[in-house]
Amino acid sequence: MILLFRWGWPGLIIFLVLTVVGLLLLIRLAVVWYYNAFLITNQRVILYKQHGLFDRQVMETEYHKIQDVSFYFKGLWQALFHYGSLKIQVLSSETVIIMEKIARPQKIQEIVKTIQNNKSKDNDELSEEELTLLAKKLKARLDPQKLRRLLEG
Repeated sequence: MILLFRWGWPGLIIFLVLTVVGLLLLIRLAVVWYYNAFLITNQRVILYKQHGLFDRQVMETEYHKIQDVSFYFKGLWQALFHYGSLKIQVLSSETVIIMEKIARPQKIQEIVKTIQNNKSKDNDELSEEELTLLAKKLKARLDPQKLRRLLEG
């Protein structure tokens, strides 16, 4: 860098251009890192993937559409420091959600599978709110005698 300053104005201009390019690359790296997110909710799995400053991809799937959840470590460092990739295969689709370089992917796989299993068990039963809403709709549509016969029979 000192050599650039010895060149006078041309060296200073080259230095400033390199500094601006370096700052822009650093800002891009920070934006891509900051806006990448992998969310596990009680309804679905969502992946926000920022590829550049103005290039974002959002992938989501509900638990009943998940066919397979797997993780893998690639290389010695990932195995030693317990970070790797998580892969979610969507049912009846070629869509694959891959989250790379995440900490403890095996733990996240267990969480997703646990929620998926709980969701499949819960799908057979209606929640208290759903039952209350269903009862109110039935009561509104049926006259009292028909409702009584339905409840008794």
